[in-house]
Amino acid sequence: MKDLAIIILNYNSFEDTSREVNSLLQQKCYNKSIYIVDNNSTDKGKIEQLGLEKNINFIISDKNGGYAYGNNLAIKQAIKDGKKFFLLLNPDIDIDVVTIEVLYNDLQRKTEIGIIGPRICYRNHKNLIYSDGGLLHPEEGFQGEHVHFNRNISDVKTDHYNYDIDYVDGSVFMFRKEVLDEIGLMNEKFFMYYEESEWCLRVLRKTQWKLVVNTNITAYNVYSEKGSFYEYYMTRNRIWLCRLYDGDIKYVQKERWKLARKAFKRRDFSLAKAYLKGIIDGVYSKL
Repeated sequence: MKDLAIIILNYNSFEDTSREVNSLLQQKCYNKSIYIVDNNSTDKGKIEQLGLEKNINFIISDKNGGYAYGNNLAIKQAIKDGKKFFLLLNPDIDIDVVTIEVLYNDLQRKTEIGIIGPRICYRNHKNLIYSDGGLLHPEEGFQGEHVHFNRNISDVKTDHYNYDIDYVDGSVFMFRKEVLDEIGLMNEKFFMYYEESEWCLRVLRKTQWKLVVNTNITAYNVYSEKGSFYEYYMTRNRIWLCRLYDGDIKYVQKERWKLARKAFKRRDFSLAKAYLKGIIDGVYSKL
Protein backbone atom coordinates (compact mmCIF):
# COMPACT_ATOMS: atom_id res chain seq x y z
CA MET A 1 0.00 0.00 0.00
CA LYS A 2 2.86 2.39 -0.69
CA ASP A 3 0.59 4.55 -2.84
CA LEU A 4 -1.75 5.10 0.14
CA ALA A 5 -1.55 8.20 2.36
CA ILE A 6 -2.86 7.73 5.92
CA ILE A 7 -3.65 11.24 7.18
CA ILE A 8 -4.10 12.08 10.87
CA LEU A 9 -5.15 15.60 11.83
CA ASN A 10 -3.91 16.75 15.22
CA TYR A 11 -5.24 19.61 17.32
CA ASN A 12 -4.18 19.36 20.97
CA SER A 13 -4.65 15.60 20.78
CA PHE A 14 -1.05 14.40 20.94
CA GLU A 15 -1.79 11.47 23.25
CA ASP A 16 -4.32 10.01 20.82
CA THR A 17 -2.27 10.90 17.74
CA SER A 18 0.92 9.28 19.05
CA ARG A 19 -1.03 6.20 20.19
CA GLU A 20 -2.52 5.83 16.74
CA VAL A 21 0.82 6.31 14.96
CA ASN A 22 2.58 3.83 17.23
CA SER A 23 -0.18 1.28 16.74
CA LEU A 24 0.09 1.54 12.95
CA LEU A 25 3.88 1.25 12.99
CA GLN A 26 3.78 -1.73 15.36
CA GLN A 27 1.55 -3.45 12.80
CA LYS A 28 4.23 -2.92 10.14
CA CYS A 29 2.50 -0.03 8.40
CA TYR A 30 4.82 1.63 5.88
CA ASN A 31 6.11 4.71 7.70
CA LYS A 32 6.07 6.96 4.63
CA SER A 33 2.35 6.27 4.22
CA ILE A 34 1.66 8.19 7.43
CA TYR A 35 1.07 11.96 7.36
CA ILE A 36 0.40 13.98 10.50
CA VAL A 37 -0.89 17.54 10.26
CA ASP A 38 -0.82 19.78 13.32
CA ASN A 39 -3.42 22.55 13.04
CA ASN A 40 -1.36 25.17 14.89
CA SER A 41 -2.00 23.59 18.30
CA THR A 42 0.10 23.61 21.46
CA ASP A 43 1.30 20.14 20.40
CA LYS A 44 3.27 21.32 17.38
CA GLY A 45 6.67 20.72 19.00
CA LYS A 46 5.67 17.22 20.10
CA ILE A 47 4.30 16.43 16.64
CA GLU A 48 7.51 17.55 14.97
CA GLN A 49 9.56 15.41 17.38
CA LEU A 50 7.30 12.40 16.79
CA GLY A 51 7.60 12.83 13.03
CA LEU A 52 11.38 12.95 13.16
CA GLU A 53 11.70 10.03 15.59
CA LYS A 54 9.36 7.75 13.63
CA ASN A 55 10.50 8.90 10.18
CA ILE A 56 6.96 9.72 9.10
CA ASN A 57 5.62 12.68 7.15
CA PHE A 58 4.49 15.67 9.21
CA ILE A 59 3.15 19.12 8.43
CA ILE A 60 3.08 21.95 10.98
CA SER A 61 0.42 24.45 9.94
CA ASP A 62 0.79 28.11 10.87
CA LYS A 63 -2.96 28.43 11.42
CA ASN A 64 -5.90 26.38 12.59
CA GLY A 65 -8.01 26.29 9.46
CA GLY A 66 -10.26 23.44 10.57
CA TYR A 67 -10.82 19.86 9.46
CA ALA A 68 -10.91 20.40 5.70
CA TYR A 69 -7.99 22.85 5.67
CA GLY A 70 -5.68 20.56 7.64
CA ASN A 71 -6.55 17.43 5.70
CA ASN A 72 -6.27 19.29 2.39
CA LEU A 73 -2.71 20.30 3.31
CA ALA A 74 -1.74 16.66 3.68
CA ILE A 75 -3.68 15.54 0.61
CA LYS A 76 -1.85 18.08 -1.57
CA GLN A 77 1.52 17.01 -0.19
CA ALA A 78 0.67 13.33 -0.61
CA ILE A 79 -0.27 13.91 -4.26
CA LYS A 80 3.15 15.50 -4.80
CA ASP A 81 4.62 12.36 -3.23
CA GLY A 82 2.82 10.19 -5.77
CA LYS A 83 0.02 8.85 -3.55
CA LYS A 84 -3.12 7.66 -5.30
CA PHE A 85 -5.31 6.64 -2.36
CA PHE A 86 -6.05 8.55 0.84
CA LEU A 87 -7.31 7.54 4.28
CA LEU A 88 -8.43 10.27 6.68
CA LEU A 89 -8.30 9.18 10.34
CA ASN A 90 -9.39 11.03 13.43
CA PRO A 91 -6.79 10.67 16.21
CA ASP A 92 -9.21 8.91 18.56
CA ILE A 93 -9.94 6.10 16.09
CA ASP A 94 -8.72 2.56 16.74
CA ILE A 95 -8.15 0.69 13.48
CA ASP A 96 -6.11 -2.35 12.49
CA VAL A 97 -3.84 -2.33 9.47
CA VAL A 98 -5.75 -5.40 8.26
CA THR A 99 -8.92 -3.28 8.17
CA ILE A 100 -7.09 -0.59 6.22
CA GLU A 101 -5.88 -3.24 3.78
CA VAL A 102 -9.44 -4.47 3.23
CA LEU A 103 -10.64 -0.93 2.42
CA TYR A 104 -7.67 -0.42 0.10
CA ASN A 105 -8.29 -3.74 -1.67
CA ASP A 106 -11.98 -2.91 -2.02
CA LEU A 107 -11.03 0.23 -3.94
CA GLN A 108 -8.66 -1.83 -6.09
CA ARG A 109 -11.27 -4.46 -6.95
CA LYS A 110 -14.45 -2.39 -7.08
CA THR A 111 -13.60 0.32 -9.57
CA GLU A 112 -17.02 1.96 -9.28
CA ILE A 113 -16.38 2.96 -5.66
CA GLY A 114 -14.99 6.43 -5.05
CA ILE A 115 -15.23 6.61 -1.25
CA ILE A 116 -15.36 3.80 1.31
CA GLY A 117 -15.38 3.38 5.07
CA PRO A 118 -15.75 0.59 7.64
CA ARG A 119 -18.46 0.06 10.22
CA ILE A 120 -17.70 2.23 13.24
CA CYS A 121 -18.38 1.00 16.79
CA TYR A 122 -17.47 2.37 20.21
CA ARG A 123 -14.09 1.67 21.79
CA ASN A 124 -15.71 1.12 25.19
CA HIS A 125 -18.65 -0.91 23.84
CA LYS A 126 -17.39 -2.83 20.84
CA ASN A 127 -20.68 -4.52 19.99
CA LEU A 128 -22.55 -1.21 19.77
CA ILE A 129 -22.71 0.43 16.34
CA TYR A 130 -21.98 4.12 15.96
CA SER A 131 -22.32 4.25 12.17
CA ASP A 132 -22.81 2.03 9.12
CA GLY A 133 -22.70 5.14 6.96
CA GLY A 134 -24.70 8.34 7.04
CA LEU A 135 -27.99 9.64 5.64
CA LEU A 136 -28.92 13.26 4.97
CA HIS A 137 -32.47 14.59 4.88
CA PRO A 138 -32.78 17.80 2.80
CA GLU A 139 -36.46 18.12 3.72
CA GLU A 140 -35.31 18.40 7.36
CA GLY A 141 -32.61 20.96 6.62
CA PHE A 142 -30.03 18.26 5.92
CA GLN A 143 -30.40 16.69 9.32
CA GLY A 144 -27.82 13.91 9.49
CA GLU A 145 -28.47 10.35 10.60
CA HIS A 146 -26.07 7.49 11.26
CA VAL A 147 -27.32 4.16 9.91
CA HIS A 148 -27.89 1.67 12.78
CA PHE A 149 -26.83 4.28 15.35
CA ASN A 150 -26.57 2.79 18.88
CA ARG A 151 -27.86 -0.61 17.79
CA ASN A 152 -26.22 -3.83 18.85
CA ILE A 153 -24.41 -5.72 16.11
CA SER A 154 -26.37 -8.88 16.90
CA ASP A 155 -29.67 -7.04 16.27
CA VAL A 156 -28.72 -5.75 12.83
CA LYS A 157 -28.93 -7.52 9.49
CA THR A 158 -27.28 -5.66 6.66
CA ASP A 159 -25.53 -6.26 3.37
CA HIS A 160 -21.76 -6.76 3.34
CA TYR A 161 -21.52 -3.51 1.38
CA ASN A 162 -23.99 -0.78 2.30
CA TYR A 163 -24.46 1.49 -0.71
CA ASP A 164 -27.66 3.09 0.61
CA ILE A 165 -25.90 6.05 2.18
CA ASP A 166 -25.38 9.76 1.52
CA TYR A 167 -21.98 10.09 3.15
CA VAL A 168 -19.14 8.15 4.75
CA ASP A 169 -18.25 9.30 8.25
CA GLY A 170 -15.22 11.58 8.11
CA SER A 171 -13.46 9.93 11.05
CA VAL A 172 -12.49 6.94 8.84
CA PHE A 173 -12.72 7.95 5.22
CA MET A 174 -10.81 6.38 2.28
CA PHE A 175 -10.99 7.58 -1.31
CA ARG A 176 -9.16 7.50 -4.62
CA LYS A 177 -7.35 10.35 -6.38
CA GLU A 178 -9.65 10.25 -9.40
CA VAL A 179 -12.45 11.65 -7.21
CA LEU A 180 -10.28 14.64 -6.38
CA ASP A 181 -9.52 15.10 -10.07
CA GLU A 182 -13.24 15.44 -10.80
CA ILE A 183 -14.60 17.52 -7.91
CA GLY A 184 -11.61 18.99 -6.10
CA LEU A 185 -10.79 19.15 -2.40
CA MET A 186 -13.10 19.54 0.60
CA ASN A 187 -14.65 22.95 1.24
CA GLU A 188 -12.46 24.72 3.81
CA LYS A 189 -15.09 27.36 4.62
CA PHE A 190 -17.03 24.82 6.69
CA PHE A 191 -14.16 24.69 9.24
CA MET A 192 -15.72 21.92 11.35
CA TYR A 193 -18.58 19.45 10.74
CA TYR A 194 -20.42 18.58 7.52
CA GLU A 195 -17.26 18.91 5.38
CA GLU A 196 -17.30 15.24 4.44
CA SER A 197 -21.07 15.40 3.98
CA GLU A 198 -20.80 18.29 1.52
CA TRP A 199 -17.94 16.55 -0.29
CA CYS A 200 -19.92 13.30 -0.55
CA LEU A 201 -22.96 15.19 -1.86
CA ARG A 202 -20.74 16.70 -4.55
CA VAL A 203 -19.59 13.21 -5.48
CA LEU A 204 -23.12 11.83 -5.68
CA ARG A 205 -24.56 14.77 -7.61
CA LYS A 206 -21.70 15.55 -9.98
CA THR A 207 -20.00 12.21 -10.69
CA GLN A 208 -20.74 8.53 -11.24
CA TRP A 209 -18.65 7.37 -8.26
CA LYS A 210 -20.38 5.34 -5.55
CA LEU A 211 -20.10 5.61 -1.77
CA VAL A 212 -20.08 2.51 0.41
CA VAL A 213 -19.46 1.16 3.89
CA ASN A 214 -18.01 -2.32 4.30
CA THR A 215 -19.95 -3.56 7.33
CA ASN A 216 -17.79 -6.71 7.68
CA ILE A 217 -14.88 -4.69 9.07
CA THR A 218 -14.85 -2.31 12.02
CA ALA A 219 -13.03 0.71 13.39
CA TYR A 220 -13.68 2.10 16.87
CA ASN A 221 -14.22 5.64 18.13
CA VAL A 222 -14.83 7.43 21.42
CA TYR A 223 -18.02 9.36 22.13
CA SER A 224 -17.38 12.97 23.10
CA GLU A 225 -19.71 15.48 24.72
CA LYS A 226 -21.00 18.29 22.52
CA GLY A 227 -21.16 21.95 23.47
CA SER A 228 -21.71 25.44 22.10
CA PHE A 229 -18.74 25.17 19.69
CA TYR A 230 -20.30 22.08 18.11
CA GLU A 231 -23.82 23.52 17.97
CA TYR A 232 -22.71 26.75 16.29
CA TYR A 233 -20.99 24.95 13.42
CA MET A 234 -23.72 22.33 13.08
CA THR A 235 -26.31 25.10 12.81
CA ARG A 236 -24.38 27.32 10.41
CA ASN A 237 -23.14 24.49 8.20
CA ARG A 238 -26.53 22.82 7.86
CA ILE A 239 -27.90 26.11 6.58
CA TRP A 240 -24.96 26.41 4.21
CA LEU A 241 -25.68 22.90 2.93
CA CYS A 242 -29.30 23.91 2.36
CA ARG A 243 -28.18 26.94 0.38
CA LEU A 244 -25.84 24.83 -1.76
CA TYR A 245 -28.12 21.83 -2.34
CA ASP A 246 -31.70 23.11 -2.06
CA GLY A 247 -32.49 21.96 1.47
CA ASP A 248 -35.20 23.38 3.72
CA ILE A 249 -33.55 26.36 5.43
CA LYS A 250 -36.72 27.28 7.33
CA TYR A 251 -36.73 23.84 8.96
CA VAL A 252 -33.23 24.43 10.39
CA GLN A 253 -34.09 27.95 11.52
CA LYS A 254 -37.24 26.83 13.31
CA GLU A 255 -35.58 23.83 14.94
CA ARG A 256 -32.53 25.78 16.12
CA TRP A 257 -34.58 28.75 17.32
CA LYS A 258 -36.56 26.40 19.58
CA LEU A 259 -33.33 24.97 20.97
CA ALA A 260 -31.99 28.49 21.57
CA ARG A 261 -35.12 29.40 23.55
CA LYS A 262 -34.79 26.28 25.70
CA ALA A 263 -31.13 27.03 26.35
CA PHE A 264 -32.00 30.62 27.28
CA LYS A 265 -34.66 29.45 29.76
CA ARG A 266 -32.02 27.20 31.38
CA ARG A 267 -29.79 30.29 31.52
CA ASP A 268 -27.27 28.55 29.29
CA PHE A 269 -26.53 31.77 27.45
CA SER A 270 -23.41 30.47 25.70
CA LEU A 271 -25.39 27.68 24.05
CA ALA A 272 -28.29 29.97 23.16
CA LYS A 273 -25.87 32.42 21.55
CA ALA A 274 -24.26 29.58 19.55
CA TYR A 275 -27.62 28.60 18.03
CA LEU A 276 -28.57 32.18 17.20
CA LYS A 277 -25.19 33.12 15.76
CA GLY A 278 -25.21 29.91 13.72
CA ILE A 279 -28.57 30.89 12.21
CA ILE A 280 -27.43 34.42 11.38
CA ASP A 281 -24.08 33.39 9.91
CA GLY A 282 -25.65 30.52 8.03
CA VAL A 283 -28.21 32.72 6.32
CA TYR A 284 -26.20 35.86 5.65
CA SER A 285 -22.53 34.92 5.25
CA LYS A 286 -21.02 34.46 1.81
CA LEU A 287 -20.39 30.94 0.54
